[in-house]
Amino acid sequence: MKRALAVAAAAVVGAIAIAGCGGNHKTETFRVNITSTSGVSGFSIGTITVTQGDKIDLRVDNTTEKAHGFSIDAFNIHRVVEPNTAQTVSFTPKKTGEFKVYCQLHPAHVPANIIVIG
Repeated sequence: MKRALAVAAAAVVGAIAIAGCGGNHKTETFRVNITSTSGVSGFSIGTITVTQGDKIDLRVDNTTEKAHGFSIDAFNIHRVVEPNTAQTVSFTPKKTGEFKVYCQLHPAHVPANIIVIG
């Protein structure tokens, strides 16, 4: 009986340990607005810093009257956000570095950056 109890306890401890092996990854949520101020369009953020391996949920709101792009080449993200709508862009960065966020429809727009730390 004691042996069966010890085996069961070891199995529970092992299951808990294995469940924790996925790391301490979490979901990071941000909101980005595509805006136009004094005739200059761009993103409401300059830089976002995130952690490698965390799931990133970016809500991208287009508060202008025309479609705009939202692209991050390093993570193969290329979206078009229609006027006065929003999209959620989700990804999990597997590499560290600084990556440009830009409007692929209007190259003159002010870009932003995402910094991924390890």
